[in-house]
Amino acid sequence: MLMNQEGKIFSKRNLPEKKQDLAVALLIDESGSMCGLDRATYARAAAIMVYDFCKAMRIPLSIIGHTEANDVELYVYTDFDSNDENDCYRLMDISARDGNRDGAALRFVAERLMKQPESSRLLMLISDGQPAGNGGYIGTAAEEDLRGIHKEYTRKGIMFVAAAIGTDKENIERIYGDAFLDITDLQKLPFLLVKRIEKEIRR
Repeated sequence: MLMNQEGKIFSKRNLPEKKQDLAVALLIDESGSMCGLDRATYARAAAIMVYDFCKAMRIPLSIIGHTEANDVELYVYTDFDSNDENDCYRLMDISARDGNRDGAALRFVAERLMKQPESSRLLMLISDGQPAGNGGYIGTAAEEDLRGIHKEYTRKGIMFVAAAIGTDKENIERIYGDAFLDITDLQKLPFLLVKRIEKEIRR
């Protein structure tokens, strides 16, 4: 599969007849800071491209956005067992909103992914910064929470990709280690995520 600079996908006409032995979850940070530099727009574009690719390749997919106002809020745009043709339109609602208590959202998505029967499970995150939620959920304590969740589910077999699209890249790399993906050019975000999924298919 190839993609040009305009974001158009060119793939082989012969799509797989059987469902892939891979499940993918995409968790999107919808904190208020995502409004800067059109980050939410690029995250939305990435979600749409991942959705189209996974549907074409018959890969079970869940796309969930998260933010925090008074409580953690989750936006399920499409889920593994969804056959709703309107899912692709719901993705247009991905937006910058409030805070981001990443740990609760990450654990929620990881647990859903663990229930999938596929032997390979890939959890991708798009975030522009370190966690910042209510009740002092920020800084070292919040980072330690995320680092612990990452290690826990890595041991359980989940593969992580943490796409950093903001200025807190060093913090995100410190949390996720080898799973860190530095997105310097936001226009490449959709392509790089799809390429990562394609890599798992070829294994």
